Amino acid sequence: MKFSLVSGAVALAVVAALAGCGGKQQYTVKGTIVNLSNSGLVLTNNGEDLTVPNGATSFAFGKQIDYGTTYNVAIKSQPAHMTCNWSNGATTITGSAGYNVEIALALACVQNSYNLGGQVSGLTAAADGTARTITLINGSNTQTVLSSASANAGTLDFVTGTVPYGQAYGVTFLDTNNGLTCDVTNGVGVMGESPISNIVVACRNK
Repeated sequence: MKFSLVSGAVALAVVAALAGCGGKQQYTVKGTIVNLSNSGLVLTNNGEDLTVPNGATSFAFGKQIDYGTTYNVAIKSQPAHMTCNWSNGATTITGSAGYNVEIALALACVQNSYNLGGQVSGLTAAADGTARTITLINGSNTQTVLSSASANAGTLDFVTGTVPYGQAYGVTFLDTNNGLTCDVTNGVGVMGESPISNIVVACRNK
């Protein structure tokens, strides 16, 4: 009888110990962030929102998920003036917690950029009909070459490239001694939240 009581007590202890071990293994949904320089980024995973501060290089959701559970991490709000995407190039990444495999997601952010351009006039061919070109410079090394061969009666719309939000630009004319000189209007400013298309380049024969 004593043996039965002892055996029963041991069995109960084993059951209690096993119960204390809990259920499935749990995992933290987390990852790294590159180039987050503005505030406003909010991530969400299956109903749980996470606000990520400016300058953060990593994130982790507070609620862990069980082995085999699906995570569905989406960008609920983009940071101000920036666009972030997961390593798969999308704004949502989905997967499931694998046994003994750490969840490590990767998010990269870039400053929004917009076209910088306008219209040139007076871009005409030489007297003998040879096409002439002009060169516009934005900053110290970004050059845009425009040809009279592409112009319609000397007029041509142009784009010098893209400029990130908040960055200063300064478009000037580079004299290449081809008989044309040009004046630039509205060529200096700071890029906002929309493309710039009001730069005016007026060319004439020297």
